[in-house]
Amino acid sequence: MITENLALTFFDELDEGLLLIEESRVISINAAAAKFLEVEAQAVRGLPLIAVVRDHRIEQVFLHQEDIELETRGRILQARAFAGGIILQDMSELRRTAKSARELLAVLSHELRTPVTAIRATLEALRYEMPAEQRQRFMQRAGEETERLVRLLEDLTVDVKPPQMRSIILSETVERSLGILQETLLEHDVKVELALPQLTVWADKDKLLQVLINLLENAAVHGPSHKTIKVEAGIDPLNQAFAKVVVQDQGEPLPLEHYEQLFELHARGASVKTRGTGLGLYIVRSIVQRWDGTAWGRPLEQGNEFGFNVPLR
Repeated sequence: MITENLALTFFDELDEGLLLIEESRVISINAAAAKFLEVEAQAVRGLPLIAVVRDHRIEQVFLHQEDIELETRGRILQARAFAGGIILQDMSELRRTAKSARELLAVLSHELRTPVTAIRATLEALRYEMPAEQRQRFMQRAGEETERLVRLLEDLTVDVKPPQMRSIILSETVERSLGILQETLLEHDVKVELALPQLTVWADKDKLLQVLINLLENAAVHGPSHKTIKVEAGIDPLNQAFAKVVVQDQGEPLPLEHYEQLFELHARGASVKTRGTGLGLYIVRSIVQRWDGTAWGRPLEQGNEFGFNVPLR
């Protein structure tokens, strides 16, 4: 009796779900299997297998002695057959962890691309003869982008690093973002028109730069070539403690319902010029929300506007 009780205790303490089956009827299931299948262990004894699992895919696992992974009842289960039953293993957490890792790598790749491209372009330019003053400017730019690259790595790999909030002159950060994106703007023959009053905002310098780069790059890459991008800023009329910044292109206005969708993870627009990673606007909103701001998109009479607000000093 003691040995039988120990066996039953061990049976119920297994993390894997276990169904014992005889002639296509369930003769016993443990606590984990009852939890996964949302049934009462005592109530299902002697019932046909399909009545217990209520999923033909799991029934087929036993009938054909297969091994599959499936989503059911809000879980991702791996079902493996053996001669006298089925083993169920909950893979949900493992798959969520793997998905989070893939998303982190995707964000990391997207955000590191801009400083790496800028550093590479600067180093290529330094191979040629140029005045000492111009060479010094190139060296300074490469140094700044190297430092930003290091900060991005520290931030993204630590996951949630507190932002370094400080007073920033908005126009200076916009000018820096345009300098970094100079090659992209030239490649698409896009001009930028600025309407920026003297505003001092309260933000993390690198994060504000990331937001501006992503919005400007989106407008240049996904908007029409040989056109003008407008960057405007002012006091947010809806919340005067914030500055409102908008980037406007001259492309075909999108359907109204598409704007919000573009801020979702891995969302992609129907650009005919290039296919993006679907991360730029997702990252913009994630950053802006960290300083309690909002990010949006909307159609213009001729073009599209994407913008955000940021606290004033």
